[in-house]
Amino acid sequence: MEDLKENNTIIVEQDTVEEYEFKYNFLNTPWDDRSTKSKVGIITLLTVIFTGIAACVINNLCIHYKGFQYSKIINNDIKCHLIKMDDYSFTARIHLASTHQLLCVGAVISSSAVLVNGMCVKAGPILLRLGSLAEPRCKKRFSVDAVEPIQHDGVIGNTLVLLYIYENIVDCAKIIRIGQQIDWNSTAYIIGRPLHMGKTLSRQPATLANQYDSNPPVKNLNKKHIICVKDLARCPVRAGDLLIQNGYLFGLASTSIHHTGQSKSACFADLNVVRHEISDLGAEV
Repeated sequence: MEDLKENNTIIVEQDTVEEYEFKYNFLNTPWDDRSTKSKVGIITLLTVIFTGIAACVINNLCIHYKGFQYSKIINNDIKCHLIKMDDYSFTARIHLASTHQLLCVGAVISSSAVLVNGMCVKAGPILLRLGSLAEPRCKKRFSVDAVEPIQHDGVIGNTLVLLYIYENIVDCAKIIRIGQQIDWNSTAYIIGRPLHMGKTLSRQPATLANQYDSNPPVKNLNKKHIICVKDLARCPVRAGDLLIQNGYLFGLASTSIHHTGQSKSACFADLNVVRHEISDLGAEV
């Protein structure tokens, strides 16, 4: 019986208990227990952080305000007459494929070809938009199946480009013919890229400058291969904008002019110079 008791006795061994002492550091030391030097350091650190944040906020506000004021000035300096895309469906809109940014406009010169300024295709792969955005079959963007460069020394880069689309685009676009003889005494019109994304294009009248007194904004443009206009309104001209007269296409803008207040003239690549090259590439002129 005594052995049984001994077997049932629970022997409690006293484990060695480690004592943990809580130690304060720089972050969790109570304020009242800090030294004067520590308090000064914390106040200085908080002041530097607060000052830095305040400076960033004020700087961003200043940049935003200046940008707003600049945009306001630019908008006041620009006055474009806007037209519906449906009324000028021979105008193609060239978009950057990666971001869908509108780069420029081009002219539909055949049932499968669009003529653009060479500068419009240098940013990367592109897509085309044709016709009315309200038409379901025209809402999609058309891919470019082939590209043909055309040498022209009346534009920056000396290149125009024919973009070929193998899909049927006739339902979404009209064809504009290249005119053979421009009337130097009549008003021409510039159809341009809209200032903002939307369903409109810009349209402004322009007086044709005398073909022998053309003064191109860029010296290396061949004067014999350009058509210059003057007395522009307060509306920018972008590279690739279309110069039309009496329903015919005569030129593509050679360069971009963003502030017409500084220069009331612009020059266009004369398309008659490359009429045969365009025809040889299969486009209807």
